Amino acid sequence: MPKGETGVYTISTSHTKPGSNATLQVDQYSGAVLTDVRFDDYGIMAKTITVGIALHEGRLFGLANQIIGLIVCLGLILVVISSFIMWRKRKPKGKLGAPIPSSDPKVTRTVFLMMLILGILMPLVGISIIIVFLLDRFILTRFRPLKTWLY
Repeated sequence: MPKGETGVYTISTSHTKPGSNATLQVDQYSGAVLTDVRFDDYGIMAKTITVGIALHEGRLFGLANQIIGLIVCLGLILVVISSFIMWRKRKPKGKLGAPIPSSDPKVTRTVFLMMLILGILMPLVGISIIIVFLLDRFILTRFRPLKTWLY
């Protein structure tokens, strides 16, 4: 709805097919179309993001897109469950089963640099790395049963 005397009506569609998206701005008094922005008017990044969202939501190729999304989702769930089962089967009794820290400072620096880069590029990864570090450094080492199990 228009706001104020110079406001305009904004009409926007979010079609199931990204190529059919449109946004119109219409004068509130005369009804004249002031702007008409279609998918073809988008820049390359806007087109990529719009198509990527439709693909992610399963709207791009209909049922086939949704089935592929379901298969990927079920595959990720299977990987999480099977990795937990494999870890439980292979870990030493009474220990965490994590690899021992490297004594080579070059390896340690490389891993730290990779974690830093990933933490900057993907902020949720960075936050989770910080949380795990704080838990490991200040909480888990304070409890004797956890300390003997972890280290």
